[in-house]
Order: sequence, then structure tokens, then C-alpha cells
Amino acid sequence: MDENARPLSLLRSFSDDASKREQAYYQLRRLLILQQIPEGTRLREAEWTARFNVNRSALREALARLEAEGLVVMGSKTGYFVPRLTLNDIREILTVRVMLESGAIELVCENGLNTPRHLKRMRQACDQLERLVLDEYLLGAVEADWRFHESLILASENRRLTIAYRHSPMLIIHPEVLAGKQWEQTMQRTVQEHRTILDRILEGDAEGAKAALRSHITDHSLNVKSQAQAV
Repeated sequence: MDENARPLSLLRSFSDDASKREQAYYQLRRLLILQQIPEGTRLREAEWTARFNVNRSALREALARLEAEGLVVMGSKTGYFVPRLTLNDIREILTVRVMLESGAIELVCENGLNTPRHLKRMRQACDQLERLVLDEYLLGAVEADWRFHESLILASENRRLTIAYRHSPMLIIHPEVLAGKQWEQTMQRTVQEHRTILDRILEGDAEGAKAALRSHITDHSLNVKSQAQAV
């Protein structure tokens, strides 16, 4: 039968299935990137199909995509797990992040995209992060942190770079080991570092922005991971 001749209800069913598969993939990917599922956790199909309201086929497809991105691993016998990351794993991930985000900074500055209007989303992410830190809302702050870096990539207006970034395991290493004043001080420093990166870009100082970015991503994230492993 010609696809155009299929009943509307059947086409809608195909569309709904595809939508659910995408939702399962993006929802699980978000949780993994924001480190909301503990390392070593087995992702049991029954639990996650119920949580996302999808069938096993849709979940398996999402997990296979996430395995290709390095966000989950296949167990030695069966099932998928959240990988346990060593400091070397973290260093590799952060190296890729620095390379991609530094490339975005170069494109933004070289192509005259470093205007307040064009970088509005980065400024909004800074402001949102600052508010959430004051409210002591950890998960919201982590998401705002992620949004700042993603906004930088989007600001480059380079579709291939955006695709590469979104298909790489860009984990946000947040200070879950800290609490109270320690957490607040660490996140306030993150806000300041974000604003420094943004200000350098607005000034057209690509090299200064890249240096600030490298220090922010590498030093901060490795310190947090080291603290977490020491507890």
C-alpha cells in the first residue's frame, strides 16, 4: 500500500511511536548527562519502560544509541549499566568538551556573532544559574550550567558542530559531594567563571575566552570528581 494512502490513524500511530522513542532517548540522556543516575546502576527494562511509558523495543533502541555515545555500557552478561568513570575517563571527556566549545568561541568571534543580542541565551543561563544557586536548587543549577555550555555551541550557528556536541558524552560534573556553604561557594564561582567567558567573547577576545573556558571546565570538574572519590 502506498504510504500516502494509509489510514490517518495508522500514520498517527507510527508518529506517536517515533515520538515516544525520541522522548525515551532524550529523557534518559538528560538524566545521564546531569549525573542523576548513580554510576554502576543497572538500567532495568521493566523499570524504565514503565517510567517513560514506552515499550521494550523503544527503550532498547534508546539504550543502543546511548551506548554508541558512551553514556551507558553493556554488561558482561546482560543488560546496560551506567559506567563507572575513572579520573582518566573524565579527563578524556573534558578534553573533547574543551576542543568543541573552544571551536564554538572561535566561530562566534570570527563571524561577528559576539553581540549581546545573539548571545542572549548565554546571558540568561548565567542569570538563571545565579538565581538557582541562591535558592539552593541543585538539579536546577546543574541544568542551568549545562544550558550555558549548550548555548555557546548553538551560538556558533554551525550545524555540524552542534551535532558533534550533542552526540558526545558531555557530562556535567556537579559538586554533589558538597553541601551548604561549600556547595554555594563552588557554584557562585561557576557563575563568575561563566560570566567571565561570556564577557571575553563579547569583547572579541577569543583567546582570553578559550583560556577562561579551559580553566573552568578542566580545573573545576576534576577537582569536584577528586573530592567525590575521596569521600
